Amino acid sequence: MVSTVKPRPAPRVDQRLTPPPMAEATLDKFIEAYREPIRQLCASSLSIADLASSFPGLLFALASGYGTQGARDRCIAAVRDGRPLKDAAALLGLAWWLRRLPAEAFTIPLSTLPDSAEFNRRIVNHVPTESWKAAGWLDRVQLTRELANDDVALWMAWRSKGVPRLRDANRLILLCAWAWFSNRPGTIGASLVRQPFEPSLGLRRALDEAETWRKRSELAVALGDGVQDTWFEAGSARGYDFVPIAQLPDFLSEAQSMDNCLDQFAPQIQLRRTRLFSVRKAGKPVADLEIAPHEEDPTMPTIEQLRGPGNRRAAPGVWQAVFTWLSMQPTRSLTANRSSTTQARAAARRLWQPYHDHLRGQPGERALHDFLRSGEVMDPDFDGPTNNEPVAKKAANATKIRRRASKKKSFG
Repeated sequence: MVSTVKPRPAPRVDQRLTPPPMAEATLDKFIEAYREPIRQLCASSLSIADLASSFPGLLFALASGYGTQGARDRCIAAVRDGRPLKDAAALLGLAWWLRRLPAEAFTIPLSTLPDSAEFNRRIVNHVPTESWKAAGWLDRVQLTRELANDDVALWMAWRSKGVPRLRDANRLILLCAWAWFSNRPGTIGASLVRQPFEPSLGLRRALDEAETWRKRSELAVALGDGVQDTWFEAGSARGYDFVPIAQLPDFLSEAQSMDNCLDQFAPQIQLRRTRLFSVRKAGKPVADLEIAPHEEDPTMPTIEQLRGPGNRRAAPGVWQAVFTWLSMQPTRSLTANRSSTTQARAAARRLWQPYHDHLRGQPGERALHDFLRSGEVMDPDFDGPTNNEPVAKKAANATKIRRRASKKKSFG
């Protein structure tokens, strides 16, 4: 007799609730600090675990606390329900182009990144092809977006996609400050820009221009309200005019006219141990003169250097005019007083205030404060969030660099 009772089918197991253990090889692609939260999240659902291969950035964002708790809950529910990953990312407010990046790219908590169609279209062309370069690339894109704007972030994505890492974060912060001031006419920072930021610049050229901007900013801080005691007044001798170089615009215009580095003369200005004069013929600069107190008699001037355009040798006629002019100067004590730290800090505050105000309350504010207190530039002493662990070491290194720079004598 054949039984008519059909066997009862085994109950369906919802694999979304009982995923297999996450493979260690897959987990190891994520940075160690976040592996355990990722493991726990993946243990809740097979759909969530699949994100490790389909959208590692979304998995990392969920495990690292990106967005609000409510947004994360809605995103997780959408993934479990099998909705498109683009919809799930939108619920979390996560940029869709991050899907192009491997798990190795995500090493620090994500900030809010642009997600417009135009930004998506452009940035995907610059994603590094090698996974080991992705982390440094994403860190740079995030930081430049926080400290500058979308255009600078896209430029950084393009120009640095072949660079594993910029190990000195301060250089990147400085570059962003230079780029930001490039488009802020009327600020002191903008007046110090030699070459404004533009997308056609290469990374090396941009870093060089940012470094020039830093040296000019140091000059502006060292000068403060200018050199008040130029030792000698303007005068003439043998058909040449001698004009004191005392204010910031004087240094900038003279450096441009003479093709030298007078705009980067901050260490000497800070010590105030020399004075500078523009030697002109018929109103046109033909040489730059630096004088200092004579070693044996501080009431008598001595020529530290006399250079023509491009730091070339000055003509014999210029030398004769300089000796004649110096012989006409009154005898007096040539005081080499250091610039005031209080005045320098006030000048630094005037310089950095617009950028500081722009970043107030934004993700980039902490990075700016750490940079300003690192010893790379004069600290304007703004109040704000900081991470002071590396400050002492950086300040000591910066002091050594300044001491070496202060020994240099050439205009160029």
